[in-house]
Amino acid sequence: MLWFYSRDEEALRVETRYDNRTAEYVLIVHWSDGRQQEERFTIGSHFRERLVELEIQLAAERWARSGPPAILRDGWPDKRPV
Repeated sequence: MLWFYSRDEEALRVETRYDNRTAEYVLIVHWSDGRQQEERFTIGSHFRERLVELEIQLAAERWARSGPPAILRDGWPDKRPV
């Protein structure tokens, strides 16, 4: 999924997906300055905890969600993760 955020004239994207090849949850932040920050998690609860932490961080930095998330066609588990 893609989540969109804005702050003043800046915009960033938060991408969440599942990598079936490595069996990892993937978080990618596409920062407004062009940087990409990728984090990978093998445990779903750790991934969810990190997403909550990131939402808190973005809110503290005055980023606000802009529009609904976009659902990606790929990036979903082929089978239920353990």
